[in-house]
Amino acid sequence: MQSEFDRAAHGFAERTKTRFDNLDPVGFSQVAPGATVAEVGAGTGNFLSKFSEVAGKLLAVDLTHGMLAEAIDREPSIQAVQGDGARLPLRSSSVDLIMSAQAFHHIWKPVPVLLEMRRVMERDGRLLLVDQVATESYEQIAFMNELEVLRDPSHATSRAPSAFRIMIGQAGLQIEDERIVEVRNRFEEWMLPGEFPPERIDRVKTFVSDHGAETGMDFVLDDDGYSFLRRRIMILARRAA
Repeated sequence: MQSEFDRAAHGFAERTKTRFDNLDPVGFSQVAPGATVAEVGAGTGNFLSKFSEVAGKLLAVDLTHGMLAEAIDREPSIQAVQGDGARLPLRSSSVDLIMSAQAFHHIWKPVPVLLEMRRVMERDGRLLLVDQVATESYEQIAFMNELEVLRDPSHATSRAPSAFRIMIGQAGLQIEDERIVEVRNRFEEWMLPGEFPPERIDRVKTFVSDHGAETGMDFVLDDDGYSFLRRRIMILARRAA
């Protein structure tokens, strides 16, 4: 995973810089001015930087040095912390808002990470989780994951909304708010030439041609190529009573 993201850090930052523009994560999170905000799997900081005008401290936690270096270049107020989400190098009860955006589909064992996120939350703090979401169809999830691994070998698994709800409960958290946001994306924006090797782009296009309808991602072919539906789940949670 680290080598894949080190290789693609700059291109990834450019491709994803507008990814969260339609989500309003600051408003959804109910974060208070001056709060300490930390993101697990922060990557190049595109999500975390949206909190720069309200937070008192921004902490970016990621395994990958190249991603964190890119984050600091783009948003100097970010403090980079290299570390594993399952063993966060943060004090217990030290963070007002602990977040993760577009990282959990790279994590095979999510509950230990959620437990660590819960540990570092203040007693009245909140957890914000944003990730791509699959349908509730087992067959469509299987095809979606096959496609995602072809595109990005660091992909672990996409999950249905029900799986996220179960994970949150297993970590001793209670959902306060939930939203699923749908956005139609172009294939060329999803697999930006220059960021992805040409042969990988060709393999993914072939898979979409053969199995796109079976992924649940609503692939449509028009004169400009393929577009598809990206669904993201947003969950705001706090400690269960």
